[in-house]
Amino acid sequence: MKNFYANLFVFLLLWVASAGVVFYKPVNLGLDLRGGVSILLQPDLSYALEQEYQRLSKDLYDKLREEKVPVLDVLAGKEGIKVELLEDTNIEQVIQKNFPRLEIKERGKGYVLLALKEQEISALREGTVSQTIEVLRKRIDELGVVQPVITKVGQDRVLVELPGLLDLERAKSVIGKTALLELKLVVDVGSREDLEKRLTPDLELLPSRDNTQWFLVEKTAVITGADLKTAYTSQDEFGRPAVSFELTDEGAKKFGEATEKNIGRALAIVLDKKVISAPVIRSRITNTGQITGQFTLDEAKELAIVLRAGALPTKVDFLQESVIGPSLGRDAIEQGIKAGVLGFVLLALLLLFRYKTAGITAKLSIILNALMLWAGMVLLGATLTLPGIAGIILNMGIAVDSNVLIFERVKEELRLGNSIRKAIELGYRRTLSAVFDTHITLLVAALILFQFGSGPVKGFATTLTLGTIASFLSNVYFAKFLLELLYKLKAFRV
Repeated sequence: MKNFYANLFVFLLLWVASAGVVFYKPVNLGLDLRGGVSILLQPDLSYALEQEYQRLSKDLYDKLREEKVPVLDVLAGKEGIKVELLEDTNIEQVIQKNFPRLEIKERGKGYVLLALKEQEISALREGTVSQTIEVLRKRIDELGVVQPVITKVGQDRVLVELPGLLDLERAKSVIGKTALLELKLVVDVGSREDLEKRLTPDLELLPSRDNTQWFLVEKTAVITGADLKTAYTSQDEFGRPAVSFELTDEGAKKFGEATEKNIGRALAIVLDKKVISAPVIRSRITNTGQITGQFTLDEAKELAIVLRAGALPTKVDFLQESVIGPSLGRDAIEQGIKAGVLGFVLLALLLLFRYKTAGITAKLSIILNALMLWAGMVLLGATLTLPGIAGIILNMGIAVDSNVLIFERVKEELRLGNSIRKAIELGYRRTLSAVFDTHITLLVAALILFQFGSGPVKGFATTLTLGTIASFLSNVYFAKFLLELLYKLKAFRV
């Protein structure tokens, strides 16, 4: 009797708690139910590879000069790093010792072409995609989108789903902006033709934001976006929107030393290889600064978001984009509710016809199962999708299976001449192992779908996983208790 009342208390507590969660807190709806933006993009791995070669070429040039190798120049490109030599020299030992990631791809008269090893290129690809996903996640969190989906598709593609956001252009602006911030010292300003004549390996030529001016700047940046602590919208001295930023301790130290040594020189604020503005350094600057450039308020907000989230490791190409209206989601929800209600009613009639009053306990278990499943999704912050609704309806059918096994076993025990109380005990005990194995198998399958699936498959797997756990509690653990309750009320019929 003590166990009976304890089970009764837990049963009622689960009903009240689950119903309370469902009533007071809505579940997150996925893109297909709420509407929103779906974008399939691909990081430009060739650009990332070229950037890596650019970085390595400078270190390689310095190292070859240090080792007294007669080098004329070191040029980075998409295919690799071309080392131009003043005389034929064996540089393999220097490469193997100091740059083990590189290998000699081609050797000609007066030059050597170096490239990353295949395993290094694969690692770079993996790292670029992973970093892209991480940066996109930070940017989208700044947009305030609830339960976005950012997942890897194939080897080098990324799927972004933003439920509730219907402005495709704004999403593309925030997602696709590389946001590579660099502050570089200006050597001169003028026409492109004149400045090109003065280019050296240590200098580069950059256009202004509107392409009306050209700046000859030092290639090595004073600081970059990696030195930023935070960025936020502000106003310039004329009251126009601007972006202010704060630097890390290390960044502030570098910035302070550079500005102190170059008072009177212009400092170009470069964003994605375009000069936004080039103010003159009037005094030593340490941990704060401001980016101005005739921004609109929305442009300033978006720039602050992408600077806080960090720069993408490479450019991204938009392969596919679509906007799903909320009306489609409403139709799907309505149809899902109709299907669920119809399925529940038909199942209730079948159980009552087949198992009489015992069928009522099965329906109570199914309702509790649905409440716990829904409450679990709310508490875990899971997202309900259209396949998820299908998973819930499917779970209702699967949940009955355990009760059917128990009921049939109880009927068999009654036919063998056992009392009702003993038939319930034996029927439950002799079916428990089979029911347990069924739930474990289903749970493993759902977890595999969740781990290796993406998008709609994960939505289905989520509801199936939570539903399987809820089913075991409601349709297995409480099955015996509910049958005993009918027995005590003298209403047991099967």
